[in-house]
Amino acid sequence: MSMSSEENSKETMENSGYAIDRSWLTEAKDSISQWSYIMLKDADDNDIDWDWVRSLDLEHGIGVASPEDLEAGAASSVHDLLKEDLAIRDRLEAVIAKMSMTFMRDFDRRIKTYDLPRALAYADRRLNDQIALLRDRGIAEGLWTVEDEDRQRVTVPVLTPAREGVVVDDIQDRTAEIVNTRAERRKADRAKREAARAHREHALFEADEVRNGSVEAGPDESAPIESSSDQGSNDYLIEGQPVINDDNPAVPTVEQVNRDETAVPEARFEKSRHRAAEHVAAREAARPKDYWREVFLPGRDVDKVMGIDLETNGTEPYRAYIIDVGFEYMNMKSPRPADAPTGYEYDKDYYEGGDAYDQHRFSFGVTDEAARHGNPFIIQLTGIDIKQRVGAGYPMFDEDAEAQADLLKRLTAQPFVAHMATFEHSFFMLNVKGYAEAYRNGHVTIIDTLPMSRLWDEGSIPSEEHPDGDNRLDAYAKRQGALREDDAERHLGLEDTHIMLLAMKHHLRQLQAEARGPWGPNGKAGVGGKRIISHRRHWRR
Repeated sequence: MSMSSEENSKETMENSGYAIDRSWLTEAKDSISQWSYIMLKDADDNDIDWDWVRSLDLEHGIGVASPEDLEAGAASSVHDLLKEDLAIRDRLEAVIAKMSMTFMRDFDRRIKTYDLPRALAYADRRLNDQIALLRDRGIAEGLWTVEDEDRQRVTVPVLTPAREGVVVDDIQDRTAEIVNTRAERRKADRAKREAARAHREHALFEADEVRNGSVEAGPDESAPIESSSDQGSNDYLIEGQPVINDDNPAVPTVEQVNRDETAVPEARFEKSRHRAAEHVAAREAARPKDYWREVFLPGRDVDKVMGIDLETNGTEPYRAYIIDVGFEYMNMKSPRPADAPTGYEYDKDYYEGGDAYDQHRFSFGVTDEAARHGNPFIIQLTGIDIKQRVGAGYPMFDEDAEAQADLLKRLTAQPFVAHMATFEHSFFMLNVKGYAEAYRNGHVTIIDTLPMSRLWDEGSIPSEEHPDGDNRLDAYAKRQGALREDDAERHLGLEDTHIMLLAMKHHLRQLQAEARGPWGPNGKAGVGGKRIISHRRHWRR
């Protein structure tokens, strides 16, 4: 792994004699038989042609354009080349998009490794670079102009003809259409499952009432405790348990109790009551959580963590490159290691190390094609100009096996923390060899500070701009005193990691003092965070 010029040049993750071995890209296709056995359709519900996937030259490129085709004035049709490349990308990404869910739900472990999705993503990144340069060629030749446009969940480049006779309708980027359609399909599927679940619950309750009678325990919750509207009535009778249903034949009257002690066998009544309670509990357990990121919240016993933040040149892990990695360690409960060096200097002068230790900053590169296209937005956001991120000094993370192995070792040694951790997780899945396998086997624990901000930070107040409160790292760190009010998040891996961990530790101490969060009624013991728990199947003969 290569370090930035101003940072540690001799570290564990340093790449010595950086040699690129791309043979794994072809070898990854050996697992196609495992994938094809389970995964028949892609994310758009189309049948997958695995022979087509096998035919892709992942080592040398899957686009149709040659290097000469990328130059303005080439004899080839830039329109036709762009159309073919976009078709390949849409088809391939529909396969990649389904692979994570398939791998995680492969409980029989027929699929042994996640190498194939990583290899397909590797090839897709280079294809995406080629698509960008073909668009640039069209601009240079005066065929069209390109402007980025927000379309619901994603931002896409939109082509506009620069002169009459130029057709662009069939070479527009369909990413927004595809992603939004998938999202609507998932939403409809969830609604169907919810309706089916409600129908099953209703049927169970009806069947229970037919067999055992309707039993509803509990006084009128709107009445004062000392003057229940049901206490003293004819229904308030069995073992001091209020029962509200005059028409229920399974519930005895006062006269029957006085005469027969009980009108129904106690065991039968208890059985019906417990069965109803079980149905209620099952119904509550089946309800979707109000906020799905709750599973990433820390527990009250969390201590040593590794905070990490990635900077990339895009948001999609199968299109973008990791260009900056920053991480450090911090103990949430125990003292900082006494032998850990102090005085680390961050990019921000006023940042102090505090309880942080073992800080690391690493820089990575992009392909020549990605550098040629550039990315002004990333320069503005991070100060990183990817046009300068080429050459031996900047190896590409998805080609650096040593860097991946070292990072995997660190990620599995203790919980890792990130803000909106699903972003880092998605890049690790498609960039770090062995990460997906370790995650599936329960060796990775992920903690996210975003739900800490949303659920536990009283300063996260909903507004028109932020309906769920302002839970950006910048806002969270300022509320927790980790970032000055007159400053802004740096958008570099290590600096963002640092303010995140400082905010997390301050927040946890405050929550403990107030008996909230992990120490509140719904808090979790242990480390917390999200970790896959494997349940092995045991069969009896």
